[in-house]
This record gives sequence, structure tokens and C-alpha cells, in this order.
Amino acid sequence: MFTYVRDWLVLSGFFLFSFSTQAKYTEIFNQYEIELEFNVSQAVLTANILDTPGQELVVVGVDAKQQRILAIYAFDLASNRFMQRDKLKIANGVFAFDVGEPQSNGLQHLYYLNKTKVYRYVPAHLGHKSNWQQAQQVSSIYLGDYSDTLKQMDFIQDINNDGLDDIILPHFEQLNLWLSDCCGARHYQEIAIAARIEMNQNSVSYDTQPLYFQDMDQDGKTDLMTVEQGYLNVFSQNKNMQFSLKPNQIAIEPSIYPVEWWKMKDANGQEMDQSNIQHRSVKKIDDFNGDGIPDLAVQFTKSSGVLDKSIDFEFFYGAVVEGKLEYPEQANSRVASEDTLSGIAFFDREMDGKQEVAVSSFDIGISQIVGALLSGSIDQDVLIFAMDENHQFGSKPMVTQEVEITFSLRSGTRGQPLVKMLDINGDKVKDIVYSDGDNVLRTLLATPNQNRLYAKGSLRQKLPLPKNPFNAATEDINGDGKSDLVLHHGPADSPKSLSKVLVLLAN
Repeated sequence: MFTYVRDWLVLSGFFLFSFSTQAKYTEIFNQYEIELEFNVSQAVLTANILDTPGQELVVVGVDAKQQRILAIYAFDLASNRFMQRDKLKIANGVFAFDVGEPQSNGLQHLYYLNKTKVYRYVPAHLGHKSNWQQAQQVSSIYLGDYSDTLKQMDFIQDINNDGLDDIILPHFEQLNLWLSDCCGARHYQEIAIAARIEMNQNSVSYDTQPLYFQDMDQDGKTDLMTVEQGYLNVFSQNKNMQFSLKPNQIAIEPSIYPVEWWKMKDANGQEMDQSNIQHRSVKKIDDFNGDGIPDLAVQFTKSSGVLDKSIDFEFFYGAVVEGKLEYPEQANSRVASEDTLSGIAFFDREMDGKQEVAVSSFDIGISQIVGALLSGSIDQDVLIFAMDENHQFGSKPMVTQEVEITFSLRSGTRGQPLVKMLDINGDKVKDIVYSDGDNVLRTLLATPNQNRLYAKGSLRQKLPLPKNPFNAATEDINGDGKSDLVLHHGPADSPKSLSKVLVLLAN
């Protein structure tokens, strides 16, 4: 039972703020609906692929003949609507697609991956039709000739800071890199980072290791790293924009592991005994306190039983001592609550380099589980913590709100609300945008020059929302300096709505 409840909470994203207000409806966003010729199968991706103003929408789905489709839409100023710029069939052997970093002209490339090759999308030009051009022969852990799903996957990155797209793919015994150079060629390098193997009773499975990218030696170059118990393995980038073959190890707190406790097994292949868990796992490596040095955000789980768990989040701040990066044995700061915490997320409200933290707080007991099963929902609180001038997170959150996550045991669907921290009015401070049911969108504007962090009341806009809008894309689509929203429908919505995409451009 705890596993189900944990999954509901982890997948809930940023959660729903419930601010009461009696304000009239306001046109916060201009609403556009795109009617497609196929059903959308996943979240819409935004990218600057075509040489047209603003960002394009990359929409992936399946038509009535079960043919995979990838379509590109762009906003047309003349007609004031989104127009289809291209529509391509995707073979069943394609595993994933991705977009690269903006190039010198500001444009991004679109790629897809199959068993042996990475292809790059070439837009139509001067009478030539668009096509897929082979970008690189590759080898990876993805060996099948058929894939059940097509998903967006982060296999295209500029990992060596040269402004060019590189390819990074896991293999069973190593990590494979294809690093671009200024002449358009890619140079292969393999790094000794093996896939994680898991032995089950009748099968063997392989999983990718989490990778982290930060400048760990303060030389201005991004390094690549993995986590093992008590250490960071750092593969440093050298002057040739490649990576060291052997890692430097940086000691961290000995009880920090690379994976969550429920992914670990004992010597007999059994899951961990939940009557005695003290487990730390890395959630993110980033500069959280704005001093230019990478820090560790760690989840600390302590348990004496299935229904007796406490989860806190600890922060270990990096420091350069005699030219080397070090981490303390004890956390510098923590985010804690009397209840169990989950679902940590980070955002920089004022874009000052110091990150705020949003977490979910819930009480898990027999009565709560029974109530959730009967009502089809579970209550939790959203807590937002901010740093003080000493880089310490306060013992009390700066914002606390009760929220509700809905679910259906019969259909297996979840109602995860939309909540995003984004700047919708262009004042460089992030506002809170959240859904209220499936027909109202609320916005709580930041008030940076007042004592109150956010306006007392929220603005409301009435519009038909998907029942599960939590993974909406948030980008400045039309280039006006304000963040916009792109939403798609899913299994919890009516079948007729699955072929529709909702775009909200900030006023």
C-alpha cells in the first residue's frame, strides 16, 4: 500500500495551491486550440527548430492506423493561429527523439534515435522537401528492432561547452560519447560508466546510471560525474574538450547512495527491510546558494516500518579548500517537517542565483490510507522554503497550502493538477500559475517590491483544462518575454479531446 501512495505523491509534480478568492474572471492568457489528425501520446515539446519567429511545437502521437506521427506547429502572426509546418511518419524502430542546444543562429536541431543511428531533421528549403539525415552511427543499450513507445529522451547535449550538439548514450559496460568539433565531425569516446544491472528471479534487467554535469574543478569547463556510496566519481573535461578516462573521487557523506532505497536489494536479492532504513540519495547537484560552487541536495529516509517513515531533505554545500572541492560530513542546511516530505522541486523566484525549495508534506497512516481509498483523493500540504542571508533554509516555510491529489483505482488514472512557477508578466520574478478543477486557471502574481511575496488574491480565468495537466510545457513561445503554457489531453479525458492541444499565450 505504501508503494502506491508513494507513487501518487512522487508523480504529483509541484502540486495544487488552494487560494480562495471571489475575483471576477480575467483574460490572463489568450487561448488557442489546435485540432490534430492524430491522438497526442505525450507532453508537447517546444523548441526553435524553424527559421520563423518564436518557438515551434513538436507534437508526437498515433493516428487511427496506429502509425506514429511527429508534427511541427508554429504560430502565424498573419492568421493569428497555429499552423502545421510539417508532419512526418516515425518508424516503429525509433526509440526516442530530442532537440539540441541553440546554435550560433539561435536555432535548434531535432533528432531521433533507433537501434544503430541518430538522425537529424532537415527542414524543407528552396523546393526541397524536409527529410531525416543520418547524423551518427551509434551503439547503445537500446538494441531492439521495435519499440513499444516513442519518448522524448535527453540523449543530445552540449556536454563540452563548445556550442555544438553532442550525443550521449549508455551501453552495458560503458558510456558512449560522440563529441562534435568545429568542422562538423564527431569524435567517439567511451567512459567506464557501466549500466546498472539488477538480477531478478527469472530475468536480468539493465538500467542507466544517473549522470550529473557541473564544473567540479572550477576551470570553467563542465565535468561529468556519477555517484557511488560515499563518493562522487568526477570525469574532468580536459583542454581538448574530451573527458578523463579515470575519475577523480570526491568524498561525500558515507550513507549517500546513487539510487533510492526501494531500488536496492540485499545479498539474497530481496528488497530492503523497511523496519530499519537510514538511507540518503542524491536528488540534484547544482549551485543552490549562488556562490558558484556545486552543492548536493540529498533525500534522507529513516524508517522503522512501512507506516513509520520520515523523509527530510539535506543540503551539503561545496567549498574549495586549497584548490580542491570538498563537501562536509554533516549537512549545512535542511528542509524538515513533523510529517513525511516528498516531491522536492527547485525554482529561483527572483532569478538571483539562490534557489527556493518546494516540497509536499503528508501524514501516512492507516486512517489516511483508508480515507484515500474511500474518497479517491489524498490531502497533502505544499511547503515552500527560502534561504536566508546565511544560506540557511528556515525552520518554517514561507508559504503553506493544503492541496489534493485525486486518483481512480478502477481506471488507474491520476488527477495531477497544473502548478508552475513562471514569469507571465515579464517582470523577471516568477509567479504561481495553477489549475482549479478542470475549468479554471488561477494566477498568483509575485509582488517583489512589497512586504508580501505574492498578491493576496489570485486572478482567475475560465477555460476547459485537461484533467491531468501537470506536465504542461512552459516557454516563451511568441518571444514577448512572458512565459506561455502548452497542454495536451490524456487517458483521463474524453476520447474526442485526445487529438487537441491547448496553447495559452500570456497577455
